[in-house]
Amino acid sequence: MPSSPDKPLILYCTIFGNSMGCVLGQHDESGRKERAIYYLSKKFTECEKRYSPIEKLCCALIWTTRRLKQYMLYHTTWLISKLDPLKYMMESTALNGKMTRWQILLSEFDIVYAVKGSAIADFLASRALEDYFDFPNEDRMYVATTKEGAQEEHPRN
Repeated sequence: MPSSPDKPLILYCTIFGNSMGCVLGQHDESGRKERAIYYLSKKFTECEKRYSPIEKLCCALIWTTRRLKQYMLYHTTWLISKLDPLKYMMESTALNGKMTRWQILLSEFDIVYAVKGSAIADFLASRALEDYFDFPNEDRMYVATTKEGAQEEHPRN
């Protein structure tokens, strides 16, 4: 689903011991229902698995902002998770080098924190892929519709 330019985005983010999951969404025109725009999940590397829970969430947020930069640069994004990485990074007086770099990277975005759980993000994190593959032609999309019992020749063949 394409995003609406006049509404904020909603980013659900959750982490487990070895994986993370995120769902980017937005309220529909009525403002009552949310619709998904993008789903992401990833298994942490061996090094990332040793991070503390707040570092894992920060790592997941950085990874997500890199993947969804084209959406998040132009919208206010409500971050919904069980931990508040933004408060931790902005209020902590003794950040290590990695967290300081992440703080600088996140300052590019307008992210607002809200506490809430998400079953979909939890589900994605629990079934994360071993490796994330970028879609080389993500701006192009072809959807073929067929009627039951009919076979169509693919236009690219």
